[in-house]
Amino acid sequence: MPCMRKVYSVLLICLCIFSASAQDIHFSQYSTSPLTLNPALTGNINGMFRVAFNYRNQWFTIPVLNSVAPYQTYQASFDMPLLRERLGNDGLGVGGSFYADKAGDGALTTYSGMASIAYHKAVDRYGKGRISLGIQAGVVSKQVKITDLIFESQLDNFGWNPAASNGESFTNKAILYPDVAVGAMWTHAPKEMLRYYVGFSMNHLSRPKESFLGDETNRLNYRYNMNAGAEIFLDRDYAFSISPTFLFMLQGNAQQYNFGLGLNYWVNDNIAVFGGGWYRVKDAVILNLGVEVYNARIGVSYDINHSNLRAASKAQGALELSVVYIFKKERPSSIQYEKYCPNF
Repeated sequence: MPCMRKVYSVLLICLCIFSASAQDIHFSQYSTSPLTLNPALTGNINGMFRVAFNYRNQWFTIPVLNSVAPYQTYQASFDMPLLRERLGNDGLGVGGSFYADKAGDGALTTYSGMASIAYHKAVDRYGKGRISLGIQAGVVSKQVKITDLIFESQLDNFGWNPAASNGESFTNKAILYPDVAVGAMWTHAPKEMLRYYVGFSMNHLSRPKESFLGDETNRLNYRYNMNAGAEIFLDRDYAFSISPTFLFMLQGNAQQYNFGLGLNYWVNDNIAVFGGGWYRVKDAVILNLGVEVYNARIGVSYDINHSNLRAASKAQGALELSVVYIFKKERPSSIQYEKYCPNF
């Protein structure tokens, strides 16, 4: 068993270092991290401003050298609409986001800071439908700690010998590069009790170079995102609604499909409860539960893993916490068509 644990740790760390460009970070509660999902969502809110925070702790049952979860991700963002009085049914939004991702024993650490802007154009005189276009730009930093890696040459009959030479030569221990993303979204409220949206975004437009081994030909793959969903109210008081959602992501050879259904119930004007279930194809079942209190929406989700890593993860994929606060948020019953956005 100790040997197998070392093997799992080695495989995870090597996956992080040498295949880091296979897929970016992702959240099970992806709707609560709008600026990492699609820059077209910037400022598309029913309030004065929005603050979002996400924390993801993944594969925490797999033992590593310092007993820290193999993957930990932190994300924070702020966005707000501008010039509401001047633009009428149209909208302009600005914002910024930051995330930090630690893989393995901190062997691979990624930091990203991005600024975004979006314009939301009404396509009819009542503002029932809007097309949103957004762009995002910033910098990404990646660092690798060689001393936290285990190499075959350092394994002997007694286990891992950190004093032994690893026999490797890393040209870069840190990488810094600019990053750009664009996105578009269509939102429509054809009826009082039905709203839906469809979005598409593309990340890493410049395909930045990314290599710790000095390989100038290795570039980060484009990442394509497509998400869609709806909010369907089941009563005239706008107290109970269901929200079917879908997400598809493609980056290189890595693909991800998420689909599921969320439930939302307003207990009174200031308190709501919500929950739901989603499925990430060939990877995990996701359960979500939360509460909204005075415009602060707090959610917890848990991934039940069933992928090929199940033997090591013991079916425990990830735990996530999200907090989204919208200042002076409007209740669904008072939402105007021109201000409609998905209920994050």
